Amino acid sequence: MFPQPNRISLFSLSCLLALFLFGSTCARATEITIWNFNDSDLLADHGNGTLTSTFNPLNVLFAAGTTNNARLGDTAGQSLSLQGGTGTANNGRNVTFSVNTIGFANIFVSFATQGTSTGFNSNQFQYSLDGLTFIDFGTPFTPATAFGTTPVIFDLSAITGLNNNPNATFRIVFNGATSSTGNNRLDNIVVEGTNATIPEPTTAALMLTGLLGLLSLKRRKKEMAAEVRRPPH
Repeated sequence: MFPQPNRISLFSLSCLLALFLFGSTCARATEITIWNFNDSDLLADHGNGTLTSTFNPLNVLFAAGTTNNARLGDTAGQSLSLQGGTGTANNGRNVTFSVNTIGFANIFVSFATQGTSTGFNSNQFQYSLDGLTFIDFGTPFTPATAFGTTPVIFDLSAITGLNNNPNATFRIVFNGATSSTGNNRLDNIVVEGTNATIPEPTTAALMLTGLLGLLSLKRRKKEMAAEVRRPPH
């Protein structure tokens, strides 16, 4: 029999391994930046980031918002309302928002949206790793006619270049408006991710398997030393 403390240590490390794996697998997303537009401006309301628009400023308005995708206790308040403009000149124009994702991985972008029947019915979401070159992500989406309760969500966790990136940038390109007053509303734009310092499950398993191996080796050495000291029969 080897000493009881070693048995306790093995059990403790096994529990620690389970906790590591559970914590890594269940890492919770953290809001990095949020725009709720309740102040009727384009400034970030939580976190740091910039949001700009190429729309004619006369067609960048604010209207009644929603709690769809609201975070951190935000109220419905206002939403960003984008109009087609004279001669529907705003077709092809965009809203762009940049966020520093240093310290975060598994990036998600989500927002509430709605559009009128003559508003923009073909909206393309894009991302950029440098804020200059944009890449289409998925196919164009058509907003519902009311905010409802389900936000539009883009899972960018497979785009590892957005992780730990001070220049992570996202864009929505609007098309399909058929009247000057046709409009789309955006509300509660959220960029979120998981803490990049939390070990992935495989990494955690390797780390603690190594610790278990070292403890087993130490136990074996003690057993061998006991054999050497044991008096002959």
